[in-house]
Order: sequence, then structure tokens, then C-alpha cells
Amino acid sequence: MITLYDLAFEDDRRPSPFCWRAKFALAHKGLDYTNVPMGFTEKEKIAFADSKTVPVIKDGEKPVKDSWAIAVYLDDMYPEKLLLKSEMGRSYARFINGWTDTVVNAGIFPLIIGDLYDRVRPEDKDYIAQSRGARLGTTDFASYQTQAREKGLTAFRAALEPARRALREQKFLSGAEAAYPDYILAGTFMWPRTVSPLELLEKDDPVYSWRERMLDLFDGMARKAKGA
Repeated sequence: MITLYDLAFEDDRRPSPFCWRAKFALAHKGLDYTNVPMGFTEKEKIAFADSKTVPVIKDGEKPVKDSWAIAVYLDDMYPEKLLLKSEMGRSYARFINGWTDTVVNAGIFPLIIGDLYDRVRPEDKDYIAQSRGARLGTTDFASYQTQAREKGLTAFRAALEPARRALREQKFLSGAEAAYPDYILAGTFMWPRTVSPLELLEKDDPVYSWRERMLDLFDGMARKAKGA
């Protein structure tokens, strides 16, 4: 049995975009797993994997850390229904992984930091204030979020144009069916969905329609998750 260590917020919200990548990957494979929730200040739960961040999986006695490494491991160990379907597919997924981490995640973070802070577990608030406050230069996250949204929402939508161009021509980033490139970006959209009422996408955006399809995959697994 596989165990997934998953970041938990207040009221059992599960916002981590990286954990969602792992959850989509496991669902794609049809693999059963046990979900173990943990907060930012419970790093001892994943010390066995020599990791300080989630996701971490434990497959029997084998620990695997990092969402990309988990996807590669799952394809190696469970080759049915590949996530990274070829050398070219792996290279494309690696590009989407880097673009999402550096552009999309970076664009979302200022837009939701106030909402994120409001919904983190009480015992983790000091950790968030210190770590994110050091990154932003302030702990007034509500004001920072308000200012970021004045121009940042338009800029964020513009940054999605590479995905938008692909999705005008095909149902998923991976083509006719979803695969790991889709799970990377979908995981990121689960981050704001679970902590913020802000609607990042306009309804006539091809990315919005794609996100709706992603929410419906695997019997609506993502749509059923607790949201903001």
C-alpha cells in the first residue's frame, strides 16, 4: 500500500499544488493509497524520507520525495497508464513543470497570500508569518494581497497564454487525454481553489474550460475537495 503525506490547512483543506500533482498521478495510475495529513510544523512526519517538504510517498518501505520524482517513480514501478509517455513526453512535462513553478505559481502567490494565511492551521500561522513574511518583506498579507490584485490578476492571465494557445486546439495540454503535464498545471489551480474565493480565470478562457475538465476527472476527485 502507498502512503501519501499531504499538506493540510484548517478544516482539512488540502492546498499544496505539489501534493495535488501526486494525487492526480496516483489517480491516473488507478493506485490506492492512504493519505496522511500534516501541517507545516510537523516535518518530523517525513523525516524518514530525508525531506522537509511534501509530497512524500512511501511505497512499502520505499520513500520517494518531490512531485517530479514521484511521477518518474510511479512510471518506473507501475508502467501501466504512463504519465510520461515517451522521451519527448518527459521533456515536454519537464518544461511544463518548470514553467508552472517559476511563472504560474509565482503569479498566483501574491494574489492569494492573505487568504492562504487566513486558512492555515492556527498552530502553523507563526511559521507562515515568518517564512512568507521574510519573502515578501511584510506580514501584512491582507494589504499585500489587495495591492497585488490591482495589476497582478491581469498579468497572471496574460502569463497563461502558452497554455491557452494549446488548449484552443486540443482538450488537454497532453492532447486528447490528460497526462502529467495537465496534472502539473491542474495541481497549481487547486492551490487557490482550496483557500481563496478569487476567480482567476474568465469563463470564456480556454484554460477555464480545461480546468473544468480536470476537476471532473477521476469521478470528480478534485471537484469534491474542500474549497474556499
